[in-house]
Amino acid sequence: MALYEMRKVHIIGDLSLRDSIIKRLGDLALFQPRKIDEKTITSSFKPTRMKTEELEDKLSRLNWTIKYLDQFDEKKTSLGFFPGKTIIKEKDFSTWIENLDWQKIHKKCEEFEEETEILGEEKNNLEENYSLLSPWSQLPISTERLEEGKWVGYQLGIIRVEAKEPFRKELDKLKATHLNIIKEAAGNLFFLLIFLKEDGERLESIFQRLKVEKVQLKEFGVPGRKLKEIRQRIEGIENQLGKIKEESKRICREKIKLMALCDHFYHLLREKKVSANTRSSPYTFLLEGWIRKVDLAKLKAGLKDFSPLEIVVRKPHQNEESKVPIALSNTSPFKPFELVTNLYGLPRYFEIDPTPFLAPFFAIFLAICLTDGGYGIILSVISYFMLKKFKVEGGAKKLFSMLFIAGFFTFGIGLITGGVFGIEFTHLPASLAFLKKLALLNPMRNPMKFLAICLGLGLIHLLLGIGLELWEDLRRKDLVSAVLDHASWIVLILGIILVAMPILKGFFLGASSGTTQEVSLGPNMGMSFSFQNIARIWNTLPGYSRVGLIMLLWGAMALFLFVGRKSKNLFIRLAKGGYELYGIVQLFADVLSYSRLLALGLATSVIATVVNTIAVMSYSTPFIGPILMVIILIGGHLGNLVINCLSGFIHTSRLQFVEFFGKFYQGGGKSFRPFQREGKYVAIR
Repeated sequence: MALYEMRKVHIIGDLSLRDSIIKRLGDLALFQPRKIDEKTITSSFKPTRMKTEELEDKLSRLNWTIKYLDQFDEKKTSLGFFPGKTIIKEKDFSTWIENLDWQKIHKKCEEFEEETEILGEEKNNLEENYSLLSPWSQLPISTERLEEGKWVGYQLGIIRVEAKEPFRKELDKLKATHLNIIKEAAGNLFFLLIFLKEDGERLESIFQRLKVEKVQLKEFGVPGRKLKEIRQRIEGIENQLGKIKEESKRICREKIKLMALCDHFYHLLREKKVSANTRSSPYTFLLEGWIRKVDLAKLKAGLKDFSPLEIVVRKPHQNEESKVPIALSNTSPFKPFELVTNLYGLPRYFEIDPTPFLAPFFAIFLAICLTDGGYGIILSVISYFMLKKFKVEGGAKKLFSMLFIAGFFTFGIGLITGGVFGIEFTHLPASLAFLKKLALLNPMRNPMKFLAICLGLGLIHLLLGIGLELWEDLRRKDLVSAVLDHASWIVLILGIILVAMPILKGFFLGASSGTTQEVSLGPNMGMSFSFQNIARIWNTLPGYSRVGLIMLLWGAMALFLFVGRKSKNLFIRLAKGGYELYGIVQLFADVLSYSRLLALGLATSVIATVVNTIAVMSYSTPFIGPILMVIILIGGHLGNLVINCLSGFIHTSRLQFVEFFGKFYQGGGKSFRPFQREGKYVAIR
């Protein structure tokens, strides 16, 4: 099954040992606790209540402090979408937990954050005032003197340059006004108007007609001096913010310690939650969970120091299938492809693990999508670099390992199809003539043969899916379903292939006319079903097609008569059989889905060829020709690789999830996650 066998474990011990045992289980990292079902225990065992508010508060404050310090951390501890954990030593971890005064650091960061917000708000206000006051920097008097007097009024305003002369003419009609143009900028005039208060209403009318914007300055004093004061204060704030930033950078050196302490508190919180999942009596406790069968001996050895303690082990029942956690067990070549299975959903416990079956097809299909041998080399080199340089873990490690393997397959497909970086082997120099012998098929010149290969691989893929469902029936000892429901489909499909083989040979491979003539009905053969006509058709078929016809009829009759065998009504039974045979249309559509491999493979080849053509054309560009050609080659081929690798991954996954999994796989399992000391930030070595 490629799944680890699981065992359900009940740990019963003295209540005083509970916390110590849970701590030991975390160190062993073998056991996945689960909440105990009330129906499975006696009423003497009561739920355990644990207070976690204090730990949750500490975690919240630590996480906030780490997030605050992140903005001042110049070292990158993760790789983009693939975050990594910082590795620390056990000795350092213990020392930091005992000695770090994290609350003092948290308080200091809070003070910095609060002070930064206050200074930032003040700076924004000052900058806003500066922008409002700067056009009036040449105003020679203090704004305090612009307060209205008994007889005279003052008004600052802004008017468009084109309205200057109409404005002056309107002002000349008043008794006494003085217009002082302070500044002209961006098509606007900034002015100071002195006028008699008795002309106030007429002046308002002028302002409205000429769309004059009145200005009321909030700052008092001579604008030039005030602007200087604002600049000085902004500089002072920036200096203060700079000091806070430098001090925060200094504190940021302690971030790794805060991260370790945060993970420590997180583990303590998880211990509390595990304790909350236990049931207890006045003297004993009960803990339930799952473990891999291979780890049972390690668990018993790890808990042998605790007494009194009893460990009860049993196999999972069939009705517990949805509750049993799943631990995949695949060898090294197949393990990276567990990522694909995880994307769809883990198998249920009594279900087949599809990983080892999808792995070769996934690698081949992705390689066909890329086609180019040079791209295979680059893909493997980049993946190897990511694995070794950045030490990625988890899903990222599986992804790059899978791409590393797919790169080798792509290189092989590239040799077979005769293309490296968009260059056909026929165009290689004489020194590399030996490579031409490796090229068996050129997809650009023989797309139909390439299509036949893609569809053939797809058909094998689908037959494997049906075969796995047949295997599932045999494992469940359901021989009737295995033969009538699934073996019949396999026989039917193989029969169709054998019957259609002569026509397919002519269509895809361009067979001679004699090949197609041997299955021709001829002009004298009517479409009647007389014995003589059927006999003549039978005689025109080659031997393998005759065998295929028998298989086709046997499979079709088995499906038509027995798929609906559970129905007592004969009409419903036959109707179900007819609907099942209609699945041949869906099967045909499923096979055609694999033509996407041809489309993506040709797209990669065509784009690679176009990149080379453009690069060669750019070589003749004066002065920068060679440099431009290199840039186009590197950028074009890398872009082509990234785009088609992404689209190839998506479409290849789609073929697995829809066509392949649809034949036998349900999924829905939950991953086995043993209780262990693990955190968000650090890994202890």
